[in-house]
Amino acid sequence: MSLITNWGYELPELDLLPDMLDGLEYDQLTGNRYAGDSRVPMNIKAAGAAIRNYVGWHLYPSALCRLDMAMDNGRITFVGKDILIQLPAKFVTGVESITIKGEECENFTIESNGILRVYDVSFCGLKRYSRIVILYTAGLTDGMMDGIKELVAHRVTHAAASSNGVTSEAAGGVSVTYNANWINNARATALPDDNKEVLEPYRVEGVF
Repeated sequence: MSLITNWGYELPELDLLPDMLDGLEYDQLTGNRYAGDSRVPMNIKAAGAAIRNYVGWHLYPSALCRLDMAMDNGRITFVGKDILIQLPAKFVTGVESITIKGEECENFTIESNGILRVYDVSFCGLKRYSRIVILYTAGLTDGMMDGIKELVAHRVTHAAASSNGVTSEAAGGVSVTYNANWINNARATALPDDNKEVLEPYRVEGVF
C-alpha cells in the first residue's frame, strides 16, 4: 500500500486520499439543502482535488511522506557545508529519517513551513545525481480542518446552485452570491481569488 502523489512524493501508508468533507458534514453545513443530490459526492472530490493542486501537496490528512530525489533537484540549496531542503509540504510535524547516498543523517532541524536544514553534509562526497531520501510526517489533522471543510462546502454549493440557475443562496452556515462570470464558470474546481486567499497559508513555498 503506497500512494504516488502528483507532487513528487509518496504516501507509504495510504492507497488513496480521503475526501476533505463527507456527505454528512456537507448536509450539516448546508442545512440539508442538497441532501441526496447525486452531484454532491462528485463535486466534493473535485473541489478537494482543486484545493490540493492549488496548495501543491496533499494537505489532509496528517500522514507519513517519502520524498526521494536527486541532489540537483530545485528543492535543495547549499549553505556552506549544510543543505536547505524545501519539502513539498506545510504543517510538517516530524522527520523520521534522512538518508543521503545510503547513509543516514542525524544532525538536522525542521520548521513547520517545510524548510529542512541538514548540517555538515560535506562528508558525503555529494554529486548532482546523488540521491536523498526523506521520511517525514505532514498534513492537517481532523481538528484543524474546519476552515477547509467550509471552503469545500462553499465550492460544492456554488456548483450545485448555479447549475440550477440560482444567483444567490443561503444554506445552513454557507451562503453564496454569484456574479455573471461565476454563473458561467460554476465548476467546483474553479477557485476564485477569495478562496485562494484562504488557502495561502497552506500553499507550499517556491523552490530555491
